[in-house]
Amino acid sequence: MKKSLLSLIAASTLLGTSCSEKFDVAAPYKDITVVYGFLDMADTAHYIRIQKAFIDENKSAVNMAKEVDSNFYANLNVRIERYSATEKYFYVDSIHLDKVDLTQEGYTKQPGLFLTSPNYAYKFKGTLNPSYIYRLKITNVATGVTDSADAPVIDNRVPVSATGPGFTFYPVDNNDINTSGMSFFSSLPFRYYTFDASYVPPANYVFYSSPNVKETSPATIAQAIIRFNWVDSDIVAKTKTARYFDMDAGYVGVSNANVQYKIENKTLFNAINSGMGPAPDNVIRFLDRCDMSMYLSTSHYNNYRIATQAAGTGLTGSEIAPVYTNIKGENVLGLFTARAMRTGKITITNKTVDSLIGSSMLSHLRIKGTVY
Repeated sequence: MKKSLLSLIAASTLLGTSCSEKFDVAAPYKDITVVYGFLDMADTAHYIRIQKAFIDENKSAVNMAKEVDSNFYANLNVRIERYSATEKYFYVDSIHLDKVDLTQEGYTKQPGLFLTSPNYAYKFKGTLNPSYIYRLKITNVATGVTDSADAPVIDNRVPVSATGPGFTFYPVDNNDINTSGMSFFSSLPFRYYTFDASYVPPANYVFYSSPNVKETSPATIAQAIIRFNWVDSDIVAKTKTARYFDMDAGYVGVSNANVQYKIENKTLFNAINSGMGPAPDNVIRFLDRCDMSMYLSTSHYNNYRIATQAAGTGLTGSEIAPVYTNIKGENVLGLFTARAMRTGKITITNKTVDSLIGSSMLSHLRIKGTVY
């Protein structure tokens, strides 16, 4: 889990859109539960953020944002029920989640209008099992109301066999591809750099993303990030400073367990150009190996992503507070789902480095070579 969590304002942006649901800003006060959580096998501790979204025509929203009672419930029973990810969804066991202060856990909330302390969430520990479905159940002890959501687990491990379950990121995991390096030496039109990944779920896997939708894999959407690393060397001050720029390669679907990216070489040249920017006075640049990362997530996350792209959430938007949720309940919004990530180093080929050094469009970057 990254060391930042969404404030309630950011969470309401996260929650996306739905054509059928709106907040009535003039409604009397009522509790609306906001839930945020990603299950990630890379984590050993797992946190679910559960807060209130408050609406009250008689009180200042600015003042309410600073009140503990307006942000958190006094008494929730939060648990995870685990079911086998097969056709029958057999019950396995139940895990109780403890209420913790995220600040004390090492996750500091960003300052703003909303209170920063306490900073509550609900926590459980342990290794996630990709053969199970994790059902979140939130019971308000005062009202007896229970909200729930199901999330799969995406396996982040390299398969132990060619056909076994797991996540293969070929630029990192295939030694031949990794050794041959990242090659995009020509910036002419229709020259491409391609890379692939695959995800194989456990045998007989089933996930019901909704009552009538049965999925045979938890992974439906991928996002790739290429981090270009370099060193700024000041030839006067005799200092060296490590720098980087992250290029978002965008989202692609997972089709028949496969993921493929095809990026025009010129796009990579343009990314390096904008990411590095003109070299400061007395500075020359040396390229380092790239970090390549791929994230996988679920149909629930993809639905949220598409909804937030489609709905205008600004001044020209059609709704004051657009809503997306995969949480079941009457007055609850949120996203409870899964993700996985694989990352590794890859070398830029010598031919590509020479092309970058000799490119007229990149001459102002003053790339002189590599650190490797």
